[in-house]
Amino acid sequence: MKFLCLHGMGTSAQIFKAQMAPITAKFEGLHEFVYVDGVIECEAADGVGSIFPGPYLCYYNLPTHSLVSAAHDFIHNIMNEDGPFDGVIGFSQGAALASSMMLQRAKEDPYAPPLFRLAIFAGASLPYNLDDRERQSKYEAEISETPASKTRNESSLDSTHGAPEPQAESADFEPRAFPSVPAESEEPFLGRYHPDSEMETVRITAPTLHLIGRSDQFGSQAILLTQLCGGALTIVHHNAGHELPNEGTFVRRATAAMEGLIHGVTFYM
Repeated sequence: MKFLCLHGMGTSAQIFKAQMAPITAKFEGLHEFVYVDGVIECEAADGVGSIFPGPYLCYYNLPTHSLVSAAHDFIHNIMNEDGPFDGVIGFSQGAALASSMMLQRAKEDPYAPPLFRLAIFAGASLPYNLDDRERQSKYEAEISETPASKTRNESSLDSTHGAPEPQAESADFEPRAFPSVPAESEEPFLGRYHPDSEMETVRITAPTLHLIGRSDQFGSQAILLTQLCGGALTIVHHNAGHELPNEGTFVRRATAAMEGLIHGVTFYM
């Protein structure tokens, strides 16, 4: 299989490759992983600058329609030039971008196959909705930076075909999610998809794997994303924050879950 790999804000393709290495090591020679740099320079993500050299990149530095739409177009061009891709792996902003594109495809052509046959979302934040230019969704106020460990149904730590419900708490998400840019923007910010939204009922139908940190400040958004996924669903938690730890138990569970996801798509779909 061939995977498109999208990094988080304030990192890069090479940094994401290093972050994924403990998990992808088992798949060397079996599958191809294509890591794509964002096109906008920004500040380094927390904890990254002291470990990895720049440049530090993102796919969009403000969640406006023009910038997020341009990011969609950029990735579609990569897919046309370097694809086809069977799956996508995204961390943080990369996961939000990939899921936004998959939901947009499902809206525009509901009878077409999913944009990717499978998706792996790590440390995800909720995707932005290109059709919600004025942040119409009343659920914006519910999106918090609450760690996943503070959500309900915490007993479901490693599960399949189900997701815990998030603890909704009001909190602003701008500009902290975009610390390298000013809060002011002439263009309104987009609203995010939310599983309880009456505006959008579209779902990601491809099988998905979600890697979520119990101490991730965006963990509640990652759990909400699981509820936007209507296909076969697997969740693997780890004890760290907004990162991909190289701790042995998590790596083994994540690798096994990824292996199962690939096997299911290859032999049963």
